[in-house]
Amino acid sequence: MGNAAAIEFVWRWAKYVHAIDDIEDEPTTPEFRLGTFVQALEVYTCPFFKQHEAALKPLVYLITNQYADSVAWEKSKEQWKREYSEWARHCGAEMVLAVAGIVGGYQHMRAISLELRTVNYAEHFTETPSPARQPTKDTNENETK
Repeated sequence: MGNAAAIEFVWRWAKYVHAIDDIEDEPTTPEFRLGTFVQALEVYTCPFFKQHEAALKPLVYLITNQYADSVAWEKSKEQWKREYSEWARHCGAEMVLAVAGIVGGYQHMRAISLELRTVNYAEHFTETPSPARQPTKDTNENETK
């Protein structure tokens, strides 16, 4: 829809949640982890987040809770919990849908929802690289994990 502040927030959010997942799943350097803390500052001080904090802050809690559940169950002895964990770790995408709803309403959110879930599936279950993991001139640009 062309809302620059929303696009900036979603881009920063995507990079941030991918970095959190990397910290959880992969060996990372202290610089990478500290850079991720700086990313948090950048995400939660974005003009779009600050303007819509009342709507987005509860969603951050819900997403964090769901991600914590996915981490808790990813190595469960019960298969259904491991399967749920694989799906649940995509919870950060709900923020993208919330932003779409804020800037363009329900129809805009619906217009991107299935494609977003398709991309998330492809990134997680195939070798398709995520744009959020590509180097930029932002935090963690040249840091190895």
